[in-house]
Amino acid sequence: MDFPWKSKNNKDNGVFRHLDSGKWFGLIMNGRRGLVTKDDDEQNVDIINLKSDTLPVDGKSVFPAYHMNHKYWISVVLDDQLDDDNVMRLIDESFRLTGKQG
Repeated sequence: MDFPWKSKNNKDNGVFRHLDSGKWFGLIMNGRRGLVTKDDDEQNVDIINLKSDTLPVDGKSVFPAYHMNHKYWISVVLDDQLDDDNVMRLIDESFRLTGKQG
């Protein structure tokens, strides 16, 4: 994981990258839940953006990606509503989808 942003508001946001290519497979950040729910929920939560070909948006823990392409990326709220096995499955999927092809 690396922390490419220097601004005060984003300095704790981290990027997971492939070691061989530097390509992102995850972005973890802390922000208002309302960023992904598109409402006025002010609760601070950890969110991870991941690439997905299954797009398992459920409106509870998994949403169209915040600040990324909604067609290929999802935002997963890390608030224990989605169990660890499913979070890890989504991370593995993103790692596979963003890796070297072929």
